[in-house]
Amino acid sequence: MTTEVPAPGGPARSTGAVGASAQTHPRTSASAVVRPRLLARLDRIERVAVVRAASGYGRTTLVSQWADAQRAAGHLVAWTARPWDDDPWVVVRDALTAGLRAHGVEVVDGASPRSLAAAIDAVAAPVLLVLDDADELDDPDAVTTLAELVASSPALRVVLVTGPRYPLLPSGPQHPVLTAVGRPLPLVALNARDLTFTAEELRAAAASWGHEVDDARLEYLMTLVGGWAGLARVVLDDTRPDDDQLATASAYAFARDVTLPSVGDADLLRIAMLVATAGDPTPETVRVVLGVAGIEAPGDVPVDVLLRLEAVGVLVRLREVGAATVPTRWRTPALLQEVLRRELERRDPELAVTVHRTLCRAALRAHPPDPRRAVEHAARARDWTLLETCWLDFGTYLVATGGPGVDAVYAAIPDEVASTSTVLAMARATARRNREEPSDARELVLGLMTQLGRLALDGAWRSRTAAGRWTGAAAALVAARAQGDLRRSMTIVRDTEVAAARAGVRGGTVGRSYWWFLVQAGRTALLEGDLGAALEMPVRAYELADPYRAPDVRASAAGHVALVHSVDGMLVDAQRWLVRHAETLDPEWEEIVRDSAADVAEALVATGRLDLAAADTALSRLDVDVRAPDVTWPFVMRARVRRAVLYGDAEGGLAQLEQIERTRHAWLEHADTVRKDVLRMRAELLLALGEYHRVADLLAESDVVGSWSDVPRARWHLLTGDPHAALRAAVVGGRRRRVNLADRTDLLVLEAWAAHEVRQPALATRAFRTARRLADEQGALRSFAHLPPEVRDTLCELSGLRFDDDELARLTATGRVIPDPAPLVPLTPRERTVLTMLDEHDTTRDVAEALTVSVNTVRKQVLSIYAKLGVHDREAALRRAHELGILRPQEPPR
Repeated sequence: MTTEVPAPGGPARSTGAVGASAQTHPRTSASAVVRPRLLARLDRIERVAVVRAASGYGRTTLVSQWADAQRAAGHLVAWTARPWDDDPWVVVRDALTAGLRAHGVEVVDGASPRSLAAAIDAVAAPVLLVLDDADELDDPDAVTTLAELVASSPALRVVLVTGPRYPLLPSGPQHPVLTAVGRPLPLVALNARDLTFTAEELRAAAASWGHEVDDARLEYLMTLVGGWAGLARVVLDDTRPDDDQLATASAYAFARDVTLPSVGDADLLRIAMLVATAGDPTPETVRVVLGVAGIEAPGDVPVDVLLRLEAVGVLVRLREVGAATVPTRWRTPALLQEVLRRELERRDPELAVTVHRTLCRAALRAHPPDPRRAVEHAARARDWTLLETCWLDFGTYLVATGGPGVDAVYAAIPDEVASTSTVLAMARATARRNREEPSDARELVLGLMTQLGRLALDGAWRSRTAAGRWTGAAAALVAARAQGDLRRSMTIVRDTEVAAARAGVRGGTVGRSYWWFLVQAGRTALLEGDLGAALEMPVRAYELADPYRAPDVRASAAGHVALVHSVDGMLVDAQRWLVRHAETLDPEWEEIVRDSAADVAEALVATGRLDLAAADTALSRLDVDVRAPDVTWPFVMRARVRRAVLYGDAEGGLAQLEQIERTRHAWLEHADTVRKDVLRMRAELLLALGEYHRVADLLAESDVVGSWSDVPRARWHLLTGDPHAALRAAVVGGRRRRVNLADRTDLLVLEAWAAHEVRQPALATRAFRTARRLADEQGALRSFAHLPPEVRDTLCELSGLRFDDDELARLTATGRVIPDPAPLVPLTPRERTVLTMLDEHDTTRDVAEALTVSVNTVRKQVLSIYAKLGVHDREAALRRAHELGILRPQEPPR
């Protein structure tokens, strides 16, 4: 046994003649855990030892083991314990008298304290007196008489085994007997911190009780009860062998009915309840809870309070590695913490609510903040507004790392509360999801916002806080964006910005919800093609966001700005913002919620600089999921297409692009910028494959003045043998007002190529030098990979600007970027129609019937087609037409 359990029948009571042993010390089980570190400390006793802890810490067992060892060494040990007789002094005197007589010392009956002290001093060795349950020894006359005995006998060693009834003074454990002595005595003190079982001691104790515990169960037991042996035994005795979880009901009742009353000191118990309510007892949280309760005390109050609670066993000090540099930390065993919290809620419910609200706000404002702790306190206070605030400020964190405890809080939100807050309804839906289904936290939140954003679009968004309006605006924006209605999305952005300017700081614009809205607004502006707004709002989010409360928002903003710069061709600026993204993002958070914008930017920068390894590394972290709420997938596809064109995988890139087109995503139909980007990517891939007729169809069907087509149009003219048209297209495109740096560099390179082809070396040299200057400032090389090697060498020779060895190596590492030039087959529109009908029908007669013309007319047109294609039969004509891209592959059904 390791807790104080009296021998069967209870302790013996004196009923015989004076001088007989009044009581015997309890027998200790042979299997009880022996702790030499504590026995050695008791061996150092000179006058007084105090073993002080709440019930269940094994204090009596420890002293009993020590007393056995002292007896074995030949020392006189007198043991007394409750229940005391009417006169406790008589019990103590008779126990000492019996022991002295057994050692051959004459003691008169009814000896006075001084005569008993003289008899004790006559013994050759120290005499040991154990007062078990000494906190029950409070008779004033007995206390005075015992104090006189202790003061009079230098040979007497007194061990007081007591609970935490009496206050703990700064000088050490206090007891009325020691106070009555009137002067300090050499003192050995053991308290609950010393008596707490280590994990291995608790494992050994459990084995002595008949329980085998594995490492996982031992760890959980230590979390529940700390090293509190008595509570641990109650838990294990109450747990059946086939139980999956430890049974705590009996231990909870024991702690409530036995442990709490044993504390005795009403002020200390109130402080213990407040500190347990804090959850994470630190000097800061102790200062907060004491301030809320109006408790004032001199000195270093928080640390003093923590030490006092540790001494009685309410707190357990956490053993930290490198304690010299790591601040001391404490915790309340989970089971006892719940008992103390409920006791405060029972005794003073208003104070408990106030404390929880204060601690929730403190956890949100902490550096770094503790959102899980904030949710816990808001739930204990049943403060739905605070719960909404927690979600608004840390929703993504709570989804990713909150765990079952946070999920349980939000999942339990009542219907009547959820109806008053769309934010809480979203949180509840998130908490009730299937945790076994893997899901990126950010995409999960965005997905829910897409669903609930329809309420915001309809004006049905509800919020309990001022900051909730910005989440509602973001939800409406995300929902409109998902529907492909970018015009309405941008209207929401503008209206929200006006509202934010009017609301100011008091309207919640200093919170995470507004910062996150700015990032989402920037993403929407990027899709809309408004690069100014796409930069301005996320930059503002980055500057406004608190680095402690919203590092992920700042990292997302930095990644987005890097993406915009990379799309614009500003690779140096993109790289600088990628560094800011890496510096801002918490490394532990990176793998949980990584914003894809930074990876896309990294891939675009790498392809711009022809760094294949870096491009592949970045692309390996990216998936093209057009059904996900993440808006970066068109730019992921742009990076993949660039990689495919540059390194000889145009067929693979075209297959991926066509797979995306088959999804019929709303943005492909309604988002003009995305649609043009897809047209641009298709044209680049077809050019790389040499399918010039299909490119001609794209250029003819699209907006001929659209800037997206300038680069592929100029390149197409060059590859189909019309350098003069290519020169005009490159010059006109390069002079557009809003052409970005990447396209401007491409157009200058194409202008130099076209000028070289039309034998204008001065123009070619000027354009090439300008392209080199712009590209060198950004470290870009991609544009020059689209030049035939012999043309590139000639332009370098003319301009005097040669590539260095590293640049040449990267240029050489690219695949077959430039296909062989080929003229277009000059088919008339009518001939194109007949050729298409030949591909769809089996005979010439069928084609004539479909076109409602004569067979001879169709035959003449077919012969003209054969001549222009350079073939002699129908099968060869169709095969050649497909090779040249004149005939398109069959379109999949819509």
